[in-house]
Amino acid sequence: MNLQQLRYLVATARNGLNLSSAAAALHTSQPGISRQLRLLEEEIGAELLVREGNRIGALTDAGSAAVDIATRVLQELENLRTVGANASADPVGSLTIATTHVHARYILMPMVQRFRQAYPGVALVMRQGTPDQIVRWVEETEADIGLCTLPTTATPTLVALPCYRFHRCVIVPKGHDLHRRRRRITVEDLVEFPMINLDSAFAGGVSVIDAFVKHGVRPNIVLTATDADVIKAYVAAGLGISTLPEVAYDEQFDKRLRSIDARHLFPPSISFVWLHRHRYLRGFASGFIQLLSQAWTGPAIERAMRQSGPVSLSLAIDPA
Repeated sequence: MNLQQLRYLVATARNGLNLSSAAAALHTSQPGISRQLRLLEEEIGAELLVREGNRIGALTDAGSAAVDIATRVLQELENLRTVGANASADPVGSLTIATTHVHARYILMPMVQRFRQAYPGVALVMRQGTPDQIVRWVEETEADIGLCTLPTTATPTLVALPCYRFHRCVIVPKGHDLHRRRRRITVEDLVEFPMINLDSAFAGGVSVIDAFVKHGVRPNIVLTATDADVIKAYVAAGLGISTLPEVAYDEQFDKRLRSIDARHLFPPSISFVWLHRHRYLRGFASGFIQLLSQAWTGPAIERAMRQSGPVSLSLAIDPA
C-alpha cells in the first residue's frame, strides 16, 4: 500500500467515480489508476468499487470507509508539511480564498493590500462562487479559506467563524418614485414595482423572499442574478428595483442609482469564514483571517476548530 494508491482512490471518489476524469485531474493514465486501485483492493482484502463492465457504478461499504480514511491520511500528510512550512522565518506559498462577488468586490481589497505588505512571498488565489460551491471547495481542500453566508446544505467537516453582518438597502434608479417618498418604505411599497433579486443560492436572496412571505405579499421578481454589479446595471437601466447589501452601494460610483434604508424590512445576513476542521492552517492563513476580524486571533481560531457546537454569532461585525 502506498500514498499514490490513496490519492488515486480519493480522486476517483471526488470525480464521480469516473476514472477518465480522475486521471485527468492527476495528470496520469486511466489504466494506471485502474491497476493501482486493484492492487489496493488486494492489499486491503476487500472490494472497494462496484464495477459494471468498463465503468464504476458505486463504492462498496468498505470503499466508502476507505475513502474517508484515505482522505484523512492525505490531509494529515499535508498537515505535517504545513508544520514544517510554518517554522520558516520567511513564509512563502499560496493562499486560495473562495468567496462571493460581493466580498471579492466590496470587502476584501483593503485586506488583500495589507496582506501583500505583510506576506510578500505569498501568492493569493481568489475563486468566486455561490455559498454551496465555496464550502465544497473548502471541504475538498481546493480552497484554504471560504468567506460567504450559509450554504443550503450542512457541512460537518467545516467550522464556521462568524465574521460580517450585512444589512440590506433598496437600490432604485435616480429619480425613482420610491426614493421621493418622505417616509419609511414598506414591503407593500416594494411590490408595486418589478424587482431584481439575488439568486436563491445566496442567503440574502432567500431572506428577501422570506420577508415578503412573512407579510403575506408576493414580490414581482422579474430577474435573478448572482453578481451585485450586474444587478445594479439592470436597475440603472430601469428594469426594476433591488435589495442588496449596503456595502454594495457606493454613492461616488453609483451616480445613476439611489439607496433607500431597508434595515427595518430585512434581517441582516451573516457571513462566515469557513475552514476545514481537520486541516492545519498556515500561519499566513490565520493572519489573513485576523485581517478580516480582529476577534479571530490564532488561539481563538484554534479554540473554534476544537469546539463541537456552533460559534456565537455575536462575534460578527459590520464591515467597515
